[in-house]
Amino acid sequence: MKKYILLCLFALCNIYGSIAQNNDWFEIKDKDAAYLIDFPSEPEKGENDVQTDKGTVKMNTYTLQTSDDVNMIYMSSFTKYPESFFEDGLVSEESQNTVLDNSVNGAVTNTEGELILDKKITFNGYKGRVIKIKLSGGYIIYMKVLLVDIRLYLAQVIYEEKDDGNENAKRFFESLELINVKK
Repeated sequence: MKKYILLCLFALCNIYGSIAQNNDWFEIKDKDAAYLIDFPSEPEKGENDVQTDKGTVKMNTYTLQTSDDVNMIYMSSFTKYPESFFEDGLVSEESQNTVLDNSVNGAVTNTEGELILDKKITFNGYKGRVIKIKLSGGYIIYMKVLLVDIRLYLAQVIYEEKDDGNENAKRFFESLELINVKK
């Protein structure tokens, strides 16, 4: 009987802990960019000009730097490219793959890292990539990149290599949803 009571208490504590944890995260619902994603706490909104080989584009970001989390940085971003950048409007599979390849290669080059994972995915009917970049000092950038028509969505976390596969990164990526853009 004592074991049964202890088992019930243990189960209740786990259930309560899971419920409490779900309430701690901060949901970003960006209606203009048509996506939502959960952060461990409120991120900072930003906007950056990014140079491409075809011109400058605006990248809208949400960034959270942490000191008390297994992941040091959480970030999501959204970029809408001008239609003039793409002759075929990114209709062909080849042009879509080129944009995704360029975003992966740009991330690797800009961080001077080593690409250790590059997985092609389909998300809500759209092409994307899941990548991991190993950085010097034992850090990993784990990133999901999605191409929706002429819009590029990105979610990423940075953590120490020893923390690969952590639950907070998994939760962050699983919370990403596209709003009204299902194919």
